[in-house]
Amino acid sequence: MADWIEASAPARIDLAGGTLDLWPLHVLHPGSVTVNAAIDLRARCRVRKGDRAFRVSVPGLGYERTAARPEELLGDPRGALAGALLEAFEIAEPRDIELSTEVPYGSGLGGSSALTVAMAAALSASAGREFGGAGEVDFVRDVETRVLGKPAGVQDYYPPLAGGLHALRFLPGKTEAVRRHVDPSAWLRHLTLFDTEAAHSSGMNNWEVYRARLEGDRDVARRLEDVAVAAREMAEAAEASDFHAMGAALKREWDARRRLAPVVSSPGVEAAIDAALGAGAWGGKACGAGGGGCVVILAPPEKTPAVRQALQRLSEGRILLVAVENRGLDVSS
Repeated sequence: MADWIEASAPARIDLAGGTLDLWPLHVLHPGSVTVNAAIDLRARCRVRKGDRAFRVSVPGLGYERTAARPEELLGDPRGALAGALLEAFEIAEPRDIELSTEVPYGSGLGGSSALTVAMAAALSASAGREFGGAGEVDFVRDVETRVLGKPAGVQDYYPPLAGGLHALRFLPGKTEAVRRHVDPSAWLRHLTLFDTEAAHSSGMNNWEVYRARLEGDRDVARRLEDVAVAAREMAEAAEASDFHAMGAALKREWDARRRLAPVVSSPGVEAAIDAALGAGAWGGKACGAGGGGCVVILAPPEKTPAVRQALQRLSEGRILLVAVENRGLDVSS
């Protein structure tokens, strides 16, 4: 039996400008930028050449599926991503594919995109091909869009591929990605990540906003423009490592985002943000498309302990102990 090829990729927290990474929303809002950072929750994939069939397993969930051809995996929600990648890479020889993740389901941390990147890299290596870098973003976006059945943006792929802090500027005909090295200890003093433990559906939430904007909803257009303004402020603050300004931009972004559609916020998200602000945080927002999942919070370092204590007193949810991550995609054999 062939040796395993292993790949892992980090999830991310999105700080500002999400949803605007969906084409053509950033075209309709010139100057759009999305800011996010990798965190040390990773998705993993192991691949080796198989015997007579394709096998996809998730040992942590007790899931296993075999198929004679990749296309047979497409009808199974847990195997569809593997099937789509196998078809996209035109891999016809059997493979054993094992998947695992540290990212909570429905957390809004881009876990499915991190898994897509890790699986794509491992499958590429098993076929003797190289995979990695920003040039792969469109490829993994298109594969995941096929599986989701809804438009997907690009922001979720940059942190898994390269780690670090990203400011993605959307210009006519291209995305300009600026990556910065991060100081995990500085972020740890300011950052708290709280999981409401209520799963969200990013595809459905983004679709509501996407459709309303393209149908000409003026309120949604105004609020998306407010999100874009806050994201530009976040990008400037992040470049200067000004956490106070980043916290203010985070609050401004959420004040606009939560009014985009009823599905964006939830009682659990509101309770977490209210508790954090009451304990002295600068700002907080739901990760990803909202509607549940995780809340990212920034606070003065002297207030961070009180913020975490306030969140621990909530009747539902838990703090996730994470650090920002400079390491991106990692492949070994």
